[in-house]
Amino acid sequence: MERTPFSLLGTRRFLALFITQFLGAMNDNLFRQALIMLITYRIADQMSTQPAVLNNLAIGLFILPYFIFSALAGQLADKFDKSRQIVWIKLWEVGLMLLGALAFRLESLPLMIGVLSGLGLQSAFFGPIKYSILPELTSKDELLGANGLIEAGTFVSILLGLLIGGLLVLQPGGTDKMAYLMISLAVIGTISGSMVPRTGAAAPDLKLNFNVFTATGRQLKAAWQHDIARPAIICISWIWLYGSIYITQIPDIVKNRLGGDETVVTVIIACFSIGVGVGSLTCSRLLKGQISARLARPALLCLAATSVLLYLALPGENGVDATSVINLPTFLSIISNWFVLGLLIAVAIAAGMVIVPFYAILQDRSERSQRSRMIAANNIFNSGFMAGGTIIAAILITTGLTSSQILLLYAFANLLILPIATKLSDRLK
Repeated sequence: MERTPFSLLGTRRFLALFITQFLGAMNDNLFRQALIMLITYRIADQMSTQPAVLNNLAIGLFILPYFIFSALAGQLADKFDKSRQIVWIKLWEVGLMLLGALAFRLESLPLMIGVLSGLGLQSAFFGPIKYSILPELTSKDELLGANGLIEAGTFVSILLGLLIGGLLVLQPGGTDKMAYLMISLAVIGTISGSMVPRTGAAAPDLKLNFNVFTATGRQLKAAWQHDIARPAIICISWIWLYGSIYITQIPDIVKNRLGGDETVVTVIIACFSIGVGVGSLTCSRLLKGQISARLARPALLCLAATSVLLYLALPGENGVDATSVINLPTFLSIISNWFVLGLLIAVAIAAGMVIVPFYAILQDRSERSQRSRMIAANNIFNSGFMAGGTIIAAILITTGLTSSQILLLYAFANLLILPIATKLSDRLK
């Protein structure tokens, strides 16, 4: 009988890491979404400040540690045993969640933002470990499936965090319930993290460079000069950018082009996240465990084509009455909306099919002694692409472009990534 990626969930070596990663990503998004909801519906009014200003500040401080500390995190992951570091990082999370509970109880915005920044820093140190340890916990023919499960699990955990955090925190006693839940998840994640098998140090003689700026520059340069890592990182970063652009534009498109309310936005974002997970697992099935980039070209073309079809399927700019919004049952009763929803899911599936093989390629073709640092460089590029892409989109919107036109523009931009993916596929033959 042919083994499927899900069979990895029956092994302790992988299951412990999967649970640790799943609960960690869920906790990050629980706290972040709860903070955004508190800012939007309570704190901003109390401070007479625009919610968007405080929300963007909070998200910026969450992402900033990825730029500054990823290079150091990559060095530490290569120099010391990754499994032991996981335990310390998860204990760090327990401490942050205790502080988060105190911040909720005091309703202290500075302390909440401080905790969120701490979670960003903790994630920056965990990121290089969770991907670089996979080749050490799995065989080569399992690596693609393992990456598919990690990506699918990550998007599901993000979705759960967003939904639970958004729905729970504003209820009576919601902050107390949130505190108990977050602390529990951190403790369980620490226990599962302690069960990840020891792998030994990949580069025990590595001399650490604690100057985060020179370390970052050197690591980015090393990744850029690597003939396999460079195109793989560009393609991974592009898909993260593409997904972030979609998630950012969906609320505006739902409200102003489809006339849906916030429940419609939530369901569509949920479907999009699930679609990425489906694509992540599907590519492993299609490639039969082979680490290859041959799906990249058709998947990127599919990504562009479905994005263009989505643009054409959306109602006209003036087709919705801005003063009237429809709820989810009414939205789903309109046949054309099912076509739009199907196209959005198709976009997400194609994105998932692109990103997973490139992660596996980056892991497989990086030397064990440098693998964590390559993953760290990838994380820095990912953050830069997402920040740059959203800034460009914001600038384009100020010039008069609509959200749907932004999606169309980025759809055609896929053609710029296609030669990079094609060249990498040829190199791997």
